[in-house]
Order: sequence, then C-alpha cells, then structure tokens
Amino acid sequence: MQRERALFIAIPENLKYLSADYQRVYFGDEFCERLLPSPPILKDIMDQVAERGCAFTLVTPYVTQTGLAAVEKLLDILPTGTEVVFNDWGVFRVMKNRYPHLKPVLGRLMTKIKRGPRIMNFLDRLPPDALRHLRSTNLGVPHYVRFLLEQGIERAELDNPLHGLDISDVPQELHLSLHIPFVYVTTTRFCLVANCDNPEKKGFIGVFPCGKECRTYTFYLDNAVMTTLLIRRGNTIFYKNTTVPDQLKTSPIDRVIISPEIPH
Repeated sequence: MQRERALFIAIPENLKYLSADYQRVYFGDEFCERLLPSPPILKDIMDQVAERGCAFTLVTPYVTQTGLAAVEKLLDILPTGTEVVFNDWGVFRVMKNRYPHLKPVLGRLMTKIKRGPRIMNFLDRLPPDALRHLRSTNLGVPHYVRFLLEQGIERAELDNPLHGLDISDVPQELHLSLHIPFVYVTTTRFCLVANCDNPEKKGFIGVFPCGKECRTYTFYLDNAVMTTLLIRRGNTIFYKNTTVPDQLKTSPIDRVIISPEIPH
C-alpha cells in the first residue's frame, strides 16, 4: 500500500520541518479557535506548500459562533478540492451548505476511542472481549460509517494510544489517518494556562482574556497512575507515543500525520 506522509504544523515557523519525506502539510489547530491563523497567513502557507509540490490540509477546532465565523473566513480562500479537517459538526454543516467544493475529513476529536494511559495499568488482566472494546472506535459502527460516507466524508483520523488500536471492523471505503507521536487525551474550553505567568493571578481559576500563553509555556504532569508523562499545552493534555503499531503495515491506514512539535 502507498502510504502518504503528512507534516502537521500549528505555526508558520514550523514549515522548516518540511522535507522531501512529506507529500502533504496539515496546518491549523484542532483544539482552540483562538489559535486559528489569519487568512493572510493561511494564504502564505498554502503558497509555500504548493511551491514545494505538496498537498495541503486545513485543520479546524471545535468552535463557538465567533470561532465559526473565523473558520468561514478561512474556508472562503481555499481552492476547490482542499481538505478540511473538522472537529465540530457545526463546521461540517457550514462546509456542506456553503462550501461543497471542499473535502471534509473527520477529525480525531470526533473519533471516539479510549485514549487514557491508565488503561496500561490493567491491560494484561483484561479478557479478550474487554480488550477489543477498549481498542475499538466508533468507526466500526456500520450505521455511523454509512452516515459518514453518505455525507461525503471519506477519511477519518485516529490517535495512536498506548494500549493499541483495533480497526479490523472499519470498512475499506473509509480511509484512515494516524497521528504520531502526540496522543490527544482530553481538551476543554477552560484554559488553565491563561495568566500562568502573572503572579497576581496565582491561585485564581476562571475565564481570562487569552494571551496565547500556550505558545510560550508547556507543562509536564507526572503521576504514577498515568504510566507515562502527560503534557499540558494550553487547554489540552497529550502524551507521547513513539511506538508505531504493528497493524500499520497491514491495516487500511493510508496516511501518517507526523507532528515534530506538539500540534497546538
């Protein structure tokens, strides 16, 4: 199988990682509407990617109405046939109604799978059926996949959890992409990183104006129960899994999305 390699970048400066090893560039943010690029920056990135002979995919997060308006400004400038990863059904609805010339891709936030590393604590004690359940996704539900295909959604994205994946029940009509090496665990609109560098706000928890502190600070959370180091970047928690799953060699995963830095 010919497997496509995609580079995922969240900031323009990281285009420095683009090499001949990649055939596609992902650009955008999956987790925060405040980190979406402006239309001029998006246009510049698309031009540079095209000059390098690579395909382009725009990545979008879950959104509020304000965020949806920002996404629409980006969709307005995308050429026909451009892939758009959506992580919000509202974004998909807008795409379907107003931008049918673009190609929707089901983002990994929309793919339901157990991601937490705590599963590794009892993995060896699970019966086969329980293990299969924890490794499975909602992409194996026939009615759901039929709905996706009927809506013109022919690609879905996956994380690479420590406990493994079981995608044996995903039909071949649905193309799959795998994110490596950062696994998304959980995310929220409530950003604990906001004001983290303001001593006057120490001990305060609340909703504060966004200073994009997540572009500067990364926090590492160490807890024995989690079996691996957790990474907090902005409103989202990740962990790193550099192990490539065995089934990548034989599975319907035909695209690998590589993030040289945390994609947020």
